[in-house]
Amino acid sequence: MSVPGEKDDRPLYERFGFRIARRGYDRDQVEAYVTRLLAGAPPAGVVAFDLVRRGYERGGVDEVIARLHREAGRGGRS
Repeated sequence: MSVPGEKDDRPLYERFGFRIARRGYDRDQVEAYVTRLLAGAPPAGVVAFDLVRRGYERGGVDEVIARLHREAGRGGRS
């Protein structure tokens, strides 16, 4: 577990608990989007990921992205 304010070097799937599903969101697309969101530069428009075999479980990804957007709207406070 990381200390607040300290850089967390764990892979995104570990940091956010992304699970692999039989059919889920494309892992590379999700990780690229979350990386940009964490850097303060979320892409404009609607979030859409391709559905692929052995992708990230959709509900978990949706929850994490919604939470990150809420936190960004509050200046990053939890």
